[in-house]
Amino acid sequence: MIDQKLKASAFAASALAFASFGDAFLYAYLPVNYLLAGVPLAWVGVLLSINRFVRIFSNTAMVRLFDIYGLRTVTILAVITAIVSTLGYAFASSVLIWLTCRIIWGLSFSAMRVSTLAYGIQNEKQGIALGLSRGLQEAGPMIALLFAPFLLRHFQGIDLFLVLAVGSLPALLFAFALPKDKSTHVAAGNRWRLRIPSLFNCLTLVSAILIDGIVVIVLGTLFLLHRPEISLLMATSLAAFYLGYRRMCLVILSPLGGWLADKFGVIRIFNVSLICVIAGLALVSGGWISTGLIIMFTSYSVNAAITPGVLARTKNGSLFSVAENATWRDVGAAVGTLAGGFLLNASSLKIILFVATIVLAILFALHIIRLSRSIQVANLWR
Repeated sequence: MIDQKLKASAFAASALAFASFGDAFLYAYLPVNYLLAGVPLAWVGVLLSINRFVRIFSNTAMVRLFDIYGLRTVTILAVITAIVSTLGYAFASSVLIWLTCRIIWGLSFSAMRVSTLAYGIQNEKQGIALGLSRGLQEAGPMIALLFAPFLLRHFQGIDLFLVLAVGSLPALLFAFALPKDKSTHVAAGNRWRLRIPSLFNCLTLVSAILIDGIVVIVLGTLFLLHRPEISLLMATSLAAFYLGYRRMCLVILSPLGGWLADKFGVIRIFNVSLICVIAGLALVSGGWISTGLIIMFTSYSVNAAITPGVLARTKNGSLFSVAENATWRDVGAAVGTLAGGFLLNASSLKIILFVATIVLAILFALHIIRLSRSIQVANLWR
């Protein structure tokens, strides 16, 4: 018989997966089709990043809501508002409506993400519960990105989001199937503020700016720059395909990264994966887009999954350190998404990507130097 708490964790993650359809495809659609959506170019990055900025500040508030109203009730409300935000994309007639929908989605996502973590933490088998939860969450956006381009052939432009909203309705079934236990078993914790990022957190910040932010936004534009003969539909489809591949890597390779880290050492796998990320970025900026994207997204899924493990093995590897690093990843994704919107029409886009890749490589070299010195110091005390 399936453990009830494990089932609850799977239901919460499935609700988030289905509710994510609209947001996932928007990243492939809006940067290329902003004119059809009635969105000024200058607002593309703002609209695609505002939800990420909301997430940085809303987690504590969501935990408090869960303490007051319970996981199930808040999760159901979050699913409803998430579907409403997807409907809003289809009917948005002004930037203000777009902005409102994106803020609503940011709050909804924050609530659903905390909910999945809460149900996972309550399980005795936390590793299985959290691993299953992460896989299910990423499966939803992956499905949307892989299949939505085919729907574009039958539904014109922004009307596709009506279809995606309808496709998100099963999220309500999973949310209502959650247990009615009001207890959250999650402590809000003490309030804290971000410090100046350490070298390791700078690595996380810059890689998130580039991969979770800029590359995701300018992907369709990159294909148009290197293959000007293709149509907007083809560029959108290619962007959606590779973003779907990115999600697929997160679903499949994140557990594999953990296994490799256990077998060969978490720091070693982290370093190798980051080298591959930098190589993939260099290929993308040099014009080998498809090859670079495959290498970059494949290795980044491993790198991001085992980053908390690296922190756990350092002298200061506390829960605070892990939370701080995750927040810098959110900050990087938000800043990168915002910057990507302003780079959509930049003539020097390839040069900017190349320079940013060099910055990441320099930070990684400094990280290796510091790591080597730490090992030497540790050997002196043996």
